[in-house]
Amino acid sequence: MTVTALDIVEFAAKAETITLRVGDVLFREGDDGDALYIVRRGTLQIVSGSTVYETVTAGGIVGEMAIIEEGAPRSATVIATAFAELIKIDTSNFLTLLAETPEFALTVMREMSRRLRIMNRRYRA
Repeated sequence: MTVTALDIVEFAAKAETITLRVGDVLFREGDDGDALYIVRRGTLQIVSGSTVYETVTAGGIVGEMAIIEEGAPRSATVIATAFAELIKIDTSNFLTLLAETPEFALTVMREMSRRLRIMNRRYRA
């Protein structure tokens, strides 16, 4: 059975819930990154300039790159395209989840790998 990020975080203590309305920006490209977010419901777009990288729905993760690469700025902007409810995982909770639930680390790595493969296919000659 594959464990999703949402499955794991539902059990995490101290997880803050963030709500966004259509058009709300979660974070902007270049912002400092202090958390990743798991989409509980709704739809978000990951964009850079006029390029839409991906549409993310329930169970998806955004913001993982900046929390893994400490000190790195956000690599894209994330905008709600429908009402969204997100679970915010700050650095402290992220590190706790990694220590207590190794499956969470695999879930995040699989998401990053999937996105990289999509970008590779998209920009292959």
